[in-house]
Amino acid sequence: MAKSNKKNTAAVKTNANSSFSPAVIVTICIAAAILVGVIVWSVIAKQANDINNKTVMQVGDTEIKGLEFKYFYNASVSSFQSENSTLISYLGVDFSQDLSTQEYSSGMTWADYFSTRAQNSITEITLLYNEAVAKGYTLTDEDKASVDSEIKTLSDAISSLGYTVDYYLQAAYGQGVTTQVYKDIQYKVNLAQKYYQDLVGSYDYSEEDCENYYNENRLSYDTASFRSFVFKYEVPESVEEGDESYKDEARASANAMLEAITDEASFEAYLNENVLSDEEKESLSENFTLTQDSKHSTLSTEIADWLFDTSRVAGDKAVFDANNAFNVIYFISCGLDRYNTAEIRHIYIEAEEEEHDDSEEGAHEAAQAAALAKAHEEAEKIYEEWKGGAATSESFGDLAVTYSDGSSAANGGLVSNVVKNYFTVAEINDWIFDSRTPGDSALFDSDYGSHIVYYVADGEPYWMLSIKSTLASQEYNSYIENLKSTSGVTVDEELISQLAK
Repeated sequence: MAKSNKKNTAAVKTNANSSFSPAVIVTICIAAAILVGVIVWSVIAKQANDINNKTVMQVGDTEIKGLEFKYFYNASVSSFQSENSTLISYLGVDFSQDLSTQEYSSGMTWADYFSTRAQNSITEITLLYNEAVAKGYTLTDEDKASVDSEIKTLSDAISSLGYTVDYYLQAAYGQGVTTQVYKDIQYKVNLAQKYYQDLVGSYDYSEEDCENYYNENRLSYDTASFRSFVFKYEVPESVEEGDESYKDEARASANAMLEAITDEASFEAYLNENVLSDEEKESLSENFTLTQDSKHSTLSTEIADWLFDTSRVAGDKAVFDANNAFNVIYFISCGLDRYNTAEIRHIYIEAEEEEHDDSEEGAHEAAQAAALAKAHEEAEKIYEEWKGGAATSESFGDLAVTYSDGSSAANGGLVSNVVKNYFTVAEINDWIFDSRTPGDSALFDSDYGSHIVYYVADGEPYWMLSIKSTLASQEYNSYIENLKSTSGVTVDEELISQLAK
């Protein structure tokens, strides 16, 4: 029953934000795209080889040669293409042509944009790398083996496309970027990242620190829940100054509703009895007047300021003239959601369809149903195996390593700091945050397969995690800016311009 582990993000939302922004690592998923799309641009971009060994930047005492800049510049281009693949056609940029002749914004070309990104990455990585070396950091044999493994995986993938890895690296990152150059850069990046992780991991903030920051920035964290309905009015093409009679009917309707409502139930009842047509009642969704967890920044200023006023109490109501309508607002609540995150273990069994002829009517549906049934059956067997054994968090983790198709499998299925809506499967989210007790477990089916979830423990409050992340980011940015100012960074703009094309 054992099976190989493989990542699958269909059931779990992937966090696109990296904790280490400068590190740009080549991935197999973009290799083919680069070879078929970027390769032409990369090859015809004439960059003089003699610039490779010239100093184009200096970060403190470290000289950055053209070859290293070339790598980070082209890595920035490739990363941008991968991240924005669906938007490229709308951005007005042609990556097969010289980027220094294409405007990104007023006074800045696309080459300038990617050059700035590359310079920032190089500066940050170099500063961190130098700090790491000064503090005695080194890469372990395991760290180096990880880079070697990445290169081998890349080489295998590129070979399957009919190219050598050196040919790919030079086509993607510029002439002179060989496997050894790539490896050396990855060693530098990895050591910098190692130091970065320890640095940020050393930051510590108390609950009092978080409370103080929250009190100073309440509007960034509080959310409001309320009911609303709008009575629209048309603004005439021509109207005498000061004449607002065209608003009278909508204003009267809004005020009449305001006078009548006393609670949430009466809010909807009034609409059903006095405002909505039968057709509207059928077409509108349940609780269509309800807005939950809205941020201050998403609302019109006057309404937002009223809702987020600290004197507001449940049941307050008001009418606002905004956006060519009178808005009837009934206040429910406003404040900080102090819910705890969760620590769970997760075993995911992917529903893998067997090969079938899609031309046959119903073939896909039948294959899908069979795959889901098979996944459920396998998940049930695993679940029973766990319950029939030690039935502990550790034994669950062992089974996750053996059977799970989820991205957390190698870590025993452990997922920490799970927030609301982390899973795309609503039933799992609802179960996790329904007053769980450590040791609770359940099996769920989804459109992707089957999931066994084990509740390990409550995590930190979400609001504290969010604020700690902000405080850490601020402290780190201050640290980097201080390193920049004390170390000094110089750029040879003329040489850079020859490389950034």
